[in-house]
Amino acid sequence: MARRSSGAWPALDACGDRDSRPMRRPLMSNDSSAQAETRRRRRLKPLTAGVAAAGVAAILVAGTVAFRSGGNGEVRQTPDVAVLAGPLADQEPAWEACEFHDDGPPLPGADLSNVECATIKVPRDWHDPDPEVTWDVRISQARNIDPTDPDYRTTIITHPGGPYASGLSYSTTVQMYTPELRPTTNYVSFDQRGLGQSSHAECAYEYDPADGRSAEAQAIGEACSQDADVATMTTEQAAYDMDFIRHLLGLESVTYMGYSYGTWLGTWFGSLFSDNIERMVLDSATDSTQESIQTLYNAAHEGRDRQFRLHLMNWIARNDATVGLGTDPETIWKRYFAATSTPEQSLAALYAWNSVNGPVAFSNPVAYPMAGSLVSNIIAEGETPADPVIPVESAARIIDQTDLPDGLRAAAHERLAQLAEPPAGEPGETVRGTHDYVIEFTACTDGQWTQGLDHWEKFNERTAAVAPLSKQLGLLVTPTCAFWPTDSKMPALDDSFPETIVLQSELDSMTPFEQGWAAGTGLPNTSLIAVDNESIHGVFPYGTEEVDRPVIDFLLGGERPARTIVAAGKPLPLERFTYESWTPLDENAGHATDVPRFTDPTILAETGTLSETPAPQPSSGTPR
Repeated sequence: MARRSSGAWPALDACGDRDSRPMRRPLMSNDSSAQAETRRRRRLKPLTAGVAAAGVAAILVAGTVAFRSGGNGEVRQTPDVAVLAGPLADQEPAWEACEFHDDGPPLPGADLSNVECATIKVPRDWHDPDPEVTWDVRISQARNIDPTDPDYRTTIITHPGGPYASGLSYSTTVQMYTPELRPTTNYVSFDQRGLGQSSHAECAYEYDPADGRSAEAQAIGEACSQDADVATMTTEQAAYDMDFIRHLLGLESVTYMGYSYGTWLGTWFGSLFSDNIERMVLDSATDSTQESIQTLYNAAHEGRDRQFRLHLMNWIARNDATVGLGTDPETIWKRYFAATSTPEQSLAALYAWNSVNGPVAFSNPVAYPMAGSLVSNIIAEGETPADPVIPVESAARIIDQTDLPDGLRAAAHERLAQLAEPPAGEPGETVRGTHDYVIEFTACTDGQWTQGLDHWEKFNERTAAVAPLSKQLGLLVTPTCAFWPTDSKMPALDDSFPETIVLQSELDSMTPFEQGWAAGTGLPNTSLIAVDNESIHGVFPYGTEEVDRPVIDFLLGGERPARTIVAAGKPLPLERFTYESWTPLDENAGHATDVPRFTDPTILAETGTLSETPAPQPSSGTPR
């Protein structure tokens, strides 16, 4: 029986200088392998549905919810997780030494000396809680101070994004990121239900490959959307789990810091439990003003190609002495797609990108030298006559020529062998499998996606014209969510939403700029920090005062910025200065023109200067 699981590339950390940032897993999966066709979701009624007037008194007597006033005069409800959980609310976490696994190890250098873990029992379904029907949720706490100490400030619940891998060690990551906070702050993270050392759910499905390219996605969507356990693997349920963690820790309120998908989860958390949240930081944000996360997945294709075309091509053009492809980004871009124009060449490029984990560069530009070498060798391979072109052999030659450490090169060849394996079944042969991909369970149950094959075939055809790299990487596929009806949607946002800062880089490909801008300017009580000419996914800590100081001051209890901050991006690898890749952001983090096709790679950035260095003064011999 086949098992679909969460294989994706590692990403890079958002901390420190370009050349010294430690690597870690990605914040939101943007799987670019050919296996991306098989990612999937379920129906769940929102827990925040309006309470009928006749039932209000009964609910108040039961104590299940506390009420607050919404911004438009309507009464909003804050669920009381202690009452909902019944006897589970009395459990005492049994703290013990943590065991971190390979799907989410601590970052190198993280302090583990004050970290303990515990497994708690949560209601399997917060809609219909039964103390005998539970999931396990594994939590960690980096404890620095007793909450009864007068100097105690807050506990930060953290989430790394995804959700597709363990988040258990992330308390140690954020503790490492925020040394100024540590003396008065505790840090908590957890394995979201369905991941890591928490309880898992999966669903069985079957399909016939003869039914077409979307047959597996449809089979998974139709099967998983009817599975009772999968129905509890939602963002909404995870938000309830987080507030229950707060309760079990004996805390009246917490702070929240989430990255990527963690910003979507944070918005659910903030809309449901704002009475229990002091403040939030949402980094590399989804547009959580929308009713479903479909808008993010739709936007990511163009966001990826935009970074490839405007940021990476410009960097390659400026570094001709290293990469050797000339100084005109448009010419390089055209050469790349000419060299991969046949189906065989395109497949070889797909194999090469995924074998060397090349898409990591779209999460952090510290990998641009590797990506530039990869692009150069894909072009060289495609421009070398070969008849016939055998994709796996072509990809192997590209891997051999790309600048990689020997250990990574060997791993790339192993990955290539896996990618080149024949499909699971032949037409006419029923393929059976199980699916446990939590990133799809949440995506498909957090709001209704457009249903049906017809819409997505037309969408993919339109998108291919403007996102040819995404097409080549096998990402323009019909999503599982197209076959997964749901009546769930994000709770309405109002002025009770917690005080929040959103951070967003301009050329982020995984949560494109428009997504973060919409969240930063559209969520109530929220300020935006936009980093111009930056493509990193996961901004904080960025290493500049302009970006980091407002966040630290906010987490220390200060006010959020009164206006949008447009901060200067740092130079890319091998460069001394920051260059304009798109068009300058104005004071409101807006662009004056539509997205250009190409830009002059030699124009220095106009936005601000870095606090560590004087403003660049180009002169003879200075790179431009």
